[in-house]
Amino acid sequence: MKKKHSGTVIAVKLILILSLSVLLYAVVQVVKAPIEARQALQAWEKKREEAVNLSHIEEQPLPAGMINVPSTAPGSKPSYIEGEVIGEIFFPTLNKKVAILEGTDSPQLKKGAGHYAGSAAIGADGNSVLAGHRDTVFRNLGELEIHDPIEVETASGKFTYEITGSVIVDKDERGAIKSSEQPILTLITCYPFSFVGSAPDRYLLTARLVEKEPL
Repeated sequence: MKKKHSGTVIAVKLILILSLSVLLYAVVQVVKAPIEARQALQAWEKKREEAVNLSHIEEQPLPAGMINVPSTAPGSKPSYIEGEVIGEIFFPTLNKKVAILEGTDSPQLKKGAGHYAGSAAIGADGNSVLAGHRDTVFRNLGELEIHDPIEVETASGKFTYEITGSVIVDKDERGAIKSSEQPILTLITCYPFSFVGSAPDRYLLTARLVEKEPL
């Protein structure tokens, strides 16, 4: 009887140990799963960031030949120096302010929006063209709508523009940005905004000058 009783006790203990092991394993998996899920997301974010950084090397928001004819209106030619900070652009709808530099090469676009040297001076007659990266200075540009204001400030004054429209064009399309006799602003960035790698298209946002104030 004692041997039978002892065997029963051992069996019960083994069942309890097995049950606890199963329970412990289940608890570990429940705790471990969210951690692994977060780690997977973090790994993806790192890869995405690396891809975006690479895209900055590959991408040029303003490809050569996309601007048709620069403005020749009197007084429209800027006297900015390449690489200098010439002002700032503010998007009230997005509550976002960005520096503007002269030039659209990589050094300028790393710091802010770049003014295309061949385009009109900001606030002057003609088409003033600003380029920027889609995931930094011009992030959320697609959220802006017609009639939304854009405020630009330079040493020449403060200029308020009103958005008139937007268009998406292929990055290889030539002459997509037209000259103008009126004071307008064109913002250009790569598109789609969430594209990983070198984006195939360009997003063009246009606005007309509605108000200007001296500093």
